[in-house]
This record gives sequence, structure tokens and C-alpha cells, in this order.
Amino acid sequence: MVYRILFWLCLATSLCCSPKGYAQTKPLDEAKYIPYIDLEEYMQPFWKASTLIDETVMVMQQEGEYKCNLLFPPKKILSVTSTDHHIIYKPGVDWVLKNGRLEILPYSSVPFFKMADLQFATRKPDFSMQAKKANNYILFKEGLFFQNRQIAVTYKRTKQSKWLGARSFVNKNKLRRTKKLLNNHQELKICFYGNSIETGYNSSGFIGGPPYMPSWPELVSWKLQHYFKSEVKYYNPSVPGKMAKWGVEQASALVSPIKPDLVIIGFGMNDGASRVSREDFKKQISSIIKTVKSAHPLAEFILIAPMLANPLAVQDGIQSHYLEALNQLDSKDVEIIDMTGVHQELLKHKSYQDMTGNNINHPNDYLSRWYAQMICGLFIK
Repeated sequence: MVYRILFWLCLATSLCCSPKGYAQTKPLDEAKYIPYIDLEEYMQPFWKASTLIDETVMVMQQEGEYKCNLLFPPKKILSVTSTDHHIIYKPGVDWVLKNGRLEILPYSSVPFFKMADLQFATRKPDFSMQAKKANNYILFKEGLFFQNRQIAVTYKRTKQSKWLGARSFVNKNKLRRTKKLLNNHQELKICFYGNSIETGYNSSGFIGGPPYMPSWPELVSWKLQHYFKSEVKYYNPSVPGKMAKWGVEQASALVSPIKPDLVIIGFGMNDGASRVSREDFKKQISSIIKTVKSAHPLAEFILIAPMLANPLAVQDGIQSHYLEALNQLDSKDVEIIDMTGVHQELLKHKSYQDMTGNNINHPNDYLSRWYAQMICGLFIK
């Protein structure tokens, strides 16, 4: 079973564009994304924003009805568009707000899927991957295939609606050196270290299609630099398909020479698929920290408990077990971001397909924004 999972992990990586490997700070291509999105709006934390900007939804047809789930009950819907913003869906023609829910009307031009489109018994070349269920496949595609079939909804939520999941807070006793550098407008060096999710798959800007949203590591760097008026340099030696064991082996070569002030570690998705034990995962992340600190004792760390894989996919393993392991590494120099808890709460209100970039294990623009907002929430109230 483990070998089968590793095979599909490698296949998924090979179907993506080539990894960026070791990258340093580069200017964001504002000419591409500015016509479509406002990064300040995109970085408003979902858990406290009164207006939700471009929340994504994959419309599902079930028994003749179109299911369309938003995170919060909408008080007023301001817009419904294609995710690339090229198509504006019209109220009364394509959709209505009825009984506190967004409803897609019959004969609407809004794209949709049926359940049979997502899991099936006959392999579809270039559009499927083996499912967890024997002799079944699930729909899989990299690039913008899924995001181009999702819709973006901007709405005002009802006042009584609340976010009950994990969120981040500013803790003055943690990451004190990083906070001092930011507050004093000094240079900050960040290293993002992980797998394809940390590389930026499937952010539209990484792929190269509208609305060209920067990857979540780029969003984090942009937000911290603009908010604190500091020079933020980021490095991203993340490589798709890798696990924490690889991170241990490469830390001295890829991370230590940077002498980063802050290292954001995001392994776990592929480890969970391969069922690396909680204890082994903890030891490997701890070893990365020790390796970096041996070269740069002042380094501080953010550890990310990973988002979840599609429960229908073979990649769905023990990703949810790693939060407990990471919490045991918590210290004044180490903070934990609970993307596992965020994703679990989101899935109580929305479908996996609302938030995925490949229907297997990658976030779309919307879920990528949760990563960026959660990390920035450790520094910005």
C-alpha cells in the first residue's frame, strides 16, 4: 500500500510544472494581478472580515438541484463571477439569494459537476488518479482545470455568523526576535521549507493564469513587508513531492546557508499519505530545527500542521495526526499554525472541491489565502 501511494505521489509531481527549487525574493508581477484582485482585500482574515471577498465554490448537481455552499450565511451577495473574473453571473438569471442561501438557477451558465464526475470506475487518461476505493478513480488534474470550474462569490455575512475553527493570534512572548525586526523596520529573512504546497501549487499566479494571485509564501512576504515597512527577503527551497525526512537531509545545504531569521516549515501532506508515524515526523521536524539552529542560533520557526487530502484519494492518510506532534515542539522560538483544524472546520460548511486546486492534495487560491492569513495573524492583530 505504501509503495502504491508513493507511486501516485511521484506521478502527481511529474504532471506538475518543474519545481522552482532554490529561489530568492523577486518582485511580484503587479501588472498581472492588479487588474483582477486587491491584495489588501485578499489578506483580510476570513475569520473576522464582514465582507468575504472571492470565496470559491464548486457547484454540484444532485437530484436536479444545484448545491452551493458558502462558509457563512450571506446577508447580501455583492457578486458572483468566474474565478478569473472574466464572467459575471447575473442575479435573477444565474443565481438568487433565497432563505439565506445562494441558489443557482436552472439553465444558468454557471459550471457544475455531478458526483459521478468526481469518482468513477473507468480510468480517464490525463484526468484521473486511483481512488482509495478499489477499482475506482477520482477526477484529477493540475493547472487551472478546477479553479476555472469554480465560481468566486463576494458577500456580506450575517452579524451572528462566527468562525469556530482554528485561528492565529499575536503572542508577545513568542517569535520575539522576528517581531522586533519587523517593528524596528529592519531586514527580515524568511525561508519557506516544504513540498509542493509551500512551492505554491496551485496558486493561479504560480500556474500563470488569471487572476494571477501570488503564492501564499509570496503573500506572507508581501503583507509583512507592506504592513511593517520592513525589507522582507524570502527564500523558498521547497520541492514538490518531498517529505520531512528529505527536509532533514537537505537542511544544512538548503536552509542553513541562508541564515534565516524565520523558517516556515510545511511538511506533512506527503508524510501523512505515506503514513510516517507521528513520533518519526516529530523527530524529523525537530532535527530540521536543530540543524538550522546549529548554524544560526537566533533563528525562529513556524511549523504548519498540514491541510487534509481528499478523503476519496489514496493520499488521504494520517495528516490529521501531526498537529499533536508539532504541538510538542512548541516553544518561545517555535509557533504552530493549525491548518489541519482550519481545513476540518471549513469542511463542515463547504465541500473539498470548493477549496482544491487538483482534487487530491493542493489548495486553490482561496485555501492558499488561509495559509497566508493564518501566518500573518501571528504578527498582525
